[in-house]
Amino acid sequence: MRLFHQTFAGFALLLATAAAAQPMADLSGRDPHWIRDPAKDCWAANPTPEQGETVTWTGECEGGLLNGQGTLTWYVNGKPFGRDEGNFKAGQLAGHGRIIFADGANFEGEFPGHGILTLPSGRTVEAVSINESSGWSIEQAANSPAP
Repeated sequence: MRLFHQTFAGFALLLATAAAAQPMADLSGRDPHWIRDPAKDCWAANPTPEQGETVTWTGECEGGLLNGQGTLTWYVNGKPFGRDEGNFKAGQLAGHGRIIFADGANFEGEFPGHGILTLPSGRTVEAVSINESSGWSIEQAANSPAP
């Protein structure tokens, strides 16, 4: 499941939109860390699955995984929860992309790499995306002033 933890102490915004690099995706449906868009028969990395979660994907698939330009929309109990847009490889964001959170915040930049985090208030801060075992971590860049 896409998990958004907003921790403004130390200003780390943790989200799990993509799993850390995995040697081989288990697309049998038994591994909850992969979620399938049934209309496209295409799988996305899902490091923190939750009950009632579904996705839709607008791009292409390669080997059953999200690949290339597209939009991955996340739903919880049928309600939109967030959206990932950009370039995907092996089921996860790779290269330039944007994550839009349910609260209106968004990060646009490189996965992994530098970008801009826009807070719900509209304020922007420089940030970096880091691929961790729990998913993408978006953290304030060291040279960016505190929000």
